Amino acid sequence: MGVTEQLARFALETTRIPDDVRHLATNHLVDGIAVMLAGAAEESGRFVRAHLREVGGAAQATVLGSRLRAPLQLAAWANGTAGHAMDYDDTQLASDPQSVYGLLTHPTVPVLAAALAAAEGSQASGAALLDAYIIGVEVACRVADAIAPRHYRDGFHSTATMGGFGAAAAVARLLGCDRDATLRAFGLAASMSAGLRENFGTMTKPFHAGRAAENGLFAVLLARRGWTAARDILEAKRGFYNAAAGGYDPAKIEGKLGAPYFFLEPGISIKPYPSGSLSHPAQDLLLDLVREHDVQADQVERIDVGVNSLVPNALIHTRPTTALEGKFSLQFQMAIGVLERRAGIAQFVDSQVRAPRTRAMMERVHVYVDPEIEALGYNEMRMKVQITLRDGRKISGFADKAKGHPKKPMSREDLREKFLDCAQLVMAAPEAESALEHLWAIRQIDRVADLTPMLVGNAP
Repeated sequence: MGVTEQLARFALETTRIPDDVRHLATNHLVDGIAVMLAGAAEESGRFVRAHLREVGGAAQATVLGSRLRAPLQLAAWANGTAGHAMDYDDTQLASDPQSVYGLLTHPTVPVLAAALAAAEGSQASGAALLDAYIIGVEVACRVADAIAPRHYRDGFHSTATMGGFGAAAAVARLLGCDRDATLRAFGLAASMSAGLRENFGTMTKPFHAGRAAENGLFAVLLARRGWTAARDILEAKRGFYNAAAGGYDPAKIEGKLGAPYFFLEPGISIKPYPSGSLSHPAQDLLLDLVREHDVQADQVERIDVGVNSLVPNALIHTRPTTALEGKFSLQFQMAIGVLERRAGIAQFVDSQVRAPRTRAMMERVHVYVDPEIEALGYNEMRMKVQITLRDGRKISGFADKAKGHPKKPMSREDLREKFLDCAQLVMAAPEAESALEHLWAIRQIDRVADLTPMLVGNAP
């Protein structure tokens, strides 16, 4: 049995999901909705909604954070794009300790955006949505984990290219597809798979996540009607893995689906900051040093950040001019850490990036490839931070994990604070609190269509 069929059977035939997986997945679902609401307030969210109003269509599903409704696949696109707009969504880890962490994906948003639209449109329950989301994330993570390393290194954005498979798996399960239709949906999703890393730091990066959600849902809707496509698209000679990466490791899929779930091992990180995850250990470390030693901005002579050689290839903006570029800039993130002593939504705005004091502090940040870190390989996001003060003192530390990593998890209160911080960009605090309580109880929701009205907002 080929890996494409293994994935389809897993998506449709899994009946028992462990309680600990459902518990973790609920946290990630809450986080996914949070970042979709926050992204609705971004300029890209406004552009998406303006386009949807112009093209019109059946009012089948909710565009979160607004009063707008749209056709299923366009709602999935809108919510998926919003969910990745701030680069605040969760991040898959690698199963292989020697894997390059940059290869993997932001799994929740493409899967959840597609599943949410399908669940709302099909009158599915919250329990059915949660289980379909879990299955879709597992599929997306396994497909990504198995692909040959050159896929990411050659310039593909793996969230974009893998997310459609997870979205298709989740929607096929929700809509009760048979195995043949699911295989054909995977075949069509593969032919729509696209996304390039050169677009990091632009609106097109979050568009990738939205398009992955849309593609997965669209592929299932067409496959249900009888649309034809290859049934072995992943492993075929001219299929996805060979065309997009020159191969894959089947052992990372065969016998691995749900054994254990990716949510449990190696895990999926929830982001504490709305920026590229490769910067987060350094961001955590710098904030700890600044707070512990009460470092004032005018005391700082320079900041040195030691990384491995892959980090500068992902955090590409050394002198960003927009907040989107700032999400992929260690220089900006170290600067705001010193100046603001936090790195939340309020810090990642264009005015902050362009402020003279920020520009001046960025000039004091020096990122270098550290030989000791490079020699240890790429299985962890190891980073050194040293702050040199004007009086000659040096304050330094080392980190290889940030808050939100499976081995350094965010507390329920941390998740609550993040959700409210995100949601209150588009709704009042009482509405945000109420929405959160219903999301925590997702398995008790009889109809997702009764939940989504709580997720509307005032975004224009």
